[in-house]
Amino acid sequence: MFDFLADILGSILAFFYEFLTPAFSQGWGFGLSIIFLTITINILVFPLTLKQTRSTRAFAAIQPKIKKIQAEYKDEPQEMQQRLMALQKEAGATPGGCLLPMLVQMPIWFALFTLLRDPDRFIHADTALGASLQDDIPAKFLGMFLDVSPSMAIADGLMVALPYLLLMATMVVTQYVQQWHSTYGQERPKDQPGAGTTQAITKIMPLFIGVISYQFPAGLGLYWATSNLFRLGQQVLIFRIDGRPTTPSSADEDEDTKSSNGDEPKQSKPQQGAADKRRRRRRK
Repeated sequence: MFDFLADILGSILAFFYEFLTPAFSQGWGFGLSIIFLTITINILVFPLTLKQTRSTRAFAAIQPKIKKIQAEYKDEPQEMQQRLMALQKEAGATPGGCLLPMLVQMPIWFALFTLLRDPDRFIHADTALGASLQDDIPAKFLGMFLDVSPSMAIADGLMVALPYLLLMATMVVTQYVQQWHSTYGQERPKDQPGAGTTQAITKIMPLFIGVISYQFPAGLGLYWATSNLFRLGQQVLIFRIDGRPTTPSSADEDEDTKSSNGDEPKQSKPQQGAADKRRRRRRK
């Protein structure tokens, strides 16, 4: 499976490299080809990103109902879980939706690792990128050989490995920033089916990816960091169009409860004062 994907990725990289090399050096052409590949893939998975964002918004909107179910069925955990799952399904909200774009891209990530580990196998020699690989000309992008891992670079000294280590840090930080931005202003769900597991995976996954990238070629780190930044930009755009998902306040929740019970909201004091003044004027 990874070989098949690696062959496709190799063709896409060679396509971008063909257009970039006249204006850039070989190293920059290769690095920018990976960036353009990343952007292309993220555009293709944009429907999943949009679905994730809308699922997050729906999940935030049903928080008052979730709290009500938790309070009513706190002594019946099985019934509570069934009702919560039914509510989430009806609202189109899934706690694990935020992980979907990341999980979809994991096979692509491993395919890119397969490609960078043995590029001559997947990039045809009759392409400009294949020819440069055949010549084996050293070419750097941002001070890094993209087919070299941080663990290999550290053997040549800390200063040589510094760009690789900074790229690892960028991967982790941008992933956490992207997650924080997607949930900012929302109340973290508790005591819900799978909520604890989802939150744990969400917290650990960026760090896990950063750690394992120490053994992987720098091109993978470039792909992942670019993907994080592009998804962050997508989120900003979606939130500007549809609005940011927020958890309804307790005041909104009380108002909804009163409305559902048929209770009229109490008239505020300023409004009552104005009504009294009008009545006094009529008497005169």
